[in-house]
Amino acid sequence: MSKIKDHIEFIYQFFNKPSLVGAIMPSSKFLARNIVNFINFKRKNLVIIEYGPGTGPFTSEIVKKLKDGDKLLLIEQNKKFIENLVQKYNRYQQLTIIEGSVSNVKTILEENKIKQVDYIVSGIPFSSIPKEVTLDIMENTQSIMNNQSLFITFQYSTLKLKLFKRYFEIVSKKFILRNVPSAYIICMKKFNLKK
Repeated sequence: MSKIKDHIEFIYQFFNKPSLVGAIMPSSKFLARNIVNFINFKRKNLVIIEYGPGTGPFTSEIVKKLKDGDKLLLIEQNKKFIENLVQKYNRYQQLTIIEGSVSNVKTILEENKIKQVDYIVSGIPFSSIPKEVTLDIMENTQSIMNNQSLFITFQYSTLKLKLFKRYFEIVSKKFILRNVPSAYIICMKKFNLKK
């Protein structure tokens, strides 16, 4: 029943704020599991940031694997999605929900006393937001990463690959058919300046 409610809420928010939601359906469980497979949960004191969790399809897969000492920070702008995320995940002590823009991610990390980030998982629809906003997010994301950090996103086409390559080294690109619409998972790391 919760899944049906999530779908209805997602569709409503898509028509209400299409530039912030970007898709008519939430990501499939299959896409979410494939994204989470890029995260090494054996590492101690993991710090994971999720951009635009929406109804939480990636969040639900991540929280299953969190350990004591891990941190998951959700950054979401949509108030209705935030209300739903709080209801679903408030029992997880490792999780913090932030209402705000990912363009302010550096300030958000400082306010939460986080000095390093291991993984950034993004559900942001880069193809449907203004280019200057995308560039701002790319620059801020790059600035919070170290050489071991991974930035994992999905896109419905490869149109943004050229832009991504200006800021990151693409480690992996995987096509996922079992999603509506089908999607590409793109895993990136910061350029290694020592090369």
